[in-house]
Amino acid sequence: MPKIIADNQIFQAVINIIAERGYSGATTRQIAETAGVSEVTLFRKYGSKADLVKRTIGSLVMQTGFQSATIYTGNLQADLSRVLQAYKASVVLYEHFFIALFAEINRVSELADSFSNALGLYHSIGKLLEQYQEEGVLRKENVNHSVASLLGPLIYSSMIARSAGNDFMPPLDIESHIQFFIQGRSRSMERQE
Repeated sequence: MPKIIADNQIFQAVINIIAERGYSGATTRQIAETAGVSEVTLFRKYGSKADLVKRTIGSLVMQTGFQSATIYTGNLQADLSRVLQAYKASVVLYEHFFIALFAEINRVSELADSFSNALGLYHSIGKLLEQYQEEGVLRKENVNHSVASLLGPLIYSSMIARSAGNDFMPPLDIESHIQFFIQGRSRSMERQE
């Protein structure tokens, strides 16, 4: 009976090897060995290394339920809290993997397509914020800037904490961050200016 290959086992090997060695330094042989499968099996099931990375990112997106985290409910505070918790559970948790990929994306053309799922999440967050802008709850601004302002502090504080330690940079208080984000973008604040 043929060995059943667990996708999550393969994807975890991709995450570990790329986080450790970068995309260019990682080989499919290393990934296969780490996952406990043959390199031929890896190619048959997943194709190229770029395809494997794309499927790994897609798996991370699906595991966190990120698409459901960006569903509009009419409660801005709750919606943003759900988005940031999901983002933290996916991107921040696997930060070393993503940083290794981002470091090479401009030099390795085959990586460009790997982030289509991640960009889809970015756009989903943008659509959510845009809906609140259209309703007049948030002031109108470039939605990509809004998303960057929402996610940026979480990404930055996590990166600094990983390099300098949690004593230097404690984890971001997500609920306080959301309050500041809403206060700074509230339509009522715009009218006062």
